[in-house]
Amino acid sequence: MKRIKVYLDTNMIHDFFVNQAIYIKKREEIKIPKKFQFIIASTEKVGFVTSFLTKAEIVRELVSAHSLEYEEISIVWKEFLEATECRYVSNFEFNENIIDIVAKIKMRLRTLLNFFHLYIAIRENAYFVSGDKDIVRKVNESKIYGKAITYEQLRKFVEGDI
Repeated sequence: MKRIKVYLDTNMIHDFFVNQAIYIKKREEIKIPKKFQFIIASTEKVGFVTSFLTKAEIVRELVSAHSLEYEEISIVWKEFLEATECRYVSNFEFNENIIDIVAKIKMRLRTLLNFFHLYIAIRENAYFVSGDKDIVRKVNESKIYGKAITYEQLRKFVEGDI
């Protein structure tokens, strides 16, 4: 199987960072999330990519809801990138082409950030994997991008069931 490229947005890695925050704050033993286990086990078949948008959402959550300091989060973020062999997109230029995407899909405002993630995935020619099944369905129905899949579909694809 050829190595595929997958863009990791926040919903794909959120649990990992929440669990790390719990460990940092309470020193409680944590369970490694299944998604993270899958990501680690798939690095030979999948080249992962994430971006500053994902990091910003993770940082906001860990600072606001878990009272972590940015320095603590930065250490965990670096460990995450190394463990997953994930390439990090630290800057990205958006332009009016995003309007073409949002004009073709009727979605609620809360999903606008998902469109930014989608746009980066498109420009990276990476699979856009989302837990938001509604956006995956609508992206595919509108034929905006042929590489929008759910986590479950990614697992099946990587494990050779598709």
